[in-house]
Amino acid sequence: MDSQFEVKDDQNNTVDSFNVTLNGFSFCTRHGLEVCTKCPTDNRGMNNMSIEDMLHEKVDEAILEQKWKGEDREPFSVTHMWTRLSNGKPGCQAHKEVGCNECFNWGDKLVNGMQGAKRTARRARNKAKAGKNTSVLE
Repeated sequence: MDSQFEVKDDQNNTVDSFNVTLNGFSFCTRHGLEVCTKCPTDNRGMNNMSIEDMLHEKVDEAILEQKWKGEDREPFSVTHMWTRLSNGKPGCQAHKEVGCNECFNWGDKLVNGMQGAKRTARRARNKAKAGKNTSVLE
């Protein structure tokens, strides 16, 4: 169906020969690294800018000043975590979903790293499943 409105292109989830962008964070396409010495690229500065406002909203300024390392933070890796889906967009391998918030929620990963890691829903489910499996075996 044709529309009078221009189709909005999703720039937060793209892939080309140099970079893959997943939920607004860029990584080298070949190795899936935010900082790659082989490509060479360091995307932390650009990636940090994309979530800076969110960090100021979610994290207390005192904690932010004390724990935020900025461009010196530990880089993320998406090696073996993403794939090009049939629509040409990058998505997570686990759910085959473009912009998967469970796999690629960079803001929450950074907030949890500064405020102390909270148990994710996935880890909680896995622990619950493991508990059921051991009770069945007993």
